[in-house]
Amino acid sequence: MRTTRYTLLALMLAFMLPSCSQDPANSLVGSWTSDASKSLESMRSIAGIPDETKAYFEKDFFGRLTMVYKEDTYSAYLQGEQDIKQDSFPYKIVEETPDYYVVEVALLGTKFNKKLFKAGACYYELTSEWNFREYFCKAAVK
Repeated sequence: MRTTRYTLLALMLAFMLPSCSQDPANSLVGSWTSDASKSLESMRSIAGIPDETKAYFEKDFFGRLTMVYKEDTYSAYLQGEQDIKQDSFPYKIVEETPDYYVVEVALLGTKFNKKLFKAGACYYELTSEWNFREYFCKAAVK
């Protein structure tokens, strides 16, 4: 009888503990900040980008954008402009593999998919007509 009670208690705890976890089901949830050094390194590795365009990207372009993902909405803000009202936009992950996310977003009434490639504690998107990588790294939880 005593063994049965302990077994039932152990089973109850086994089913309850996962639901008490603080980890979101969606691994994209959190704040992701543009990484200037990784993004610039990628840009500089691509041949054929005009010097004028490179100069534009090298002048404080990367490293200022933060993407904040919640379970089904995201918002973005630029460093130094947090006082501007942040709009949230719907999104959903339509595919996730160990290497990437495919995310469906809607902007101005148009839905489209974008691919976010996983890179350790970061992800990157292919940016511009030259398809270099803009990296976003997960912000530390405070």
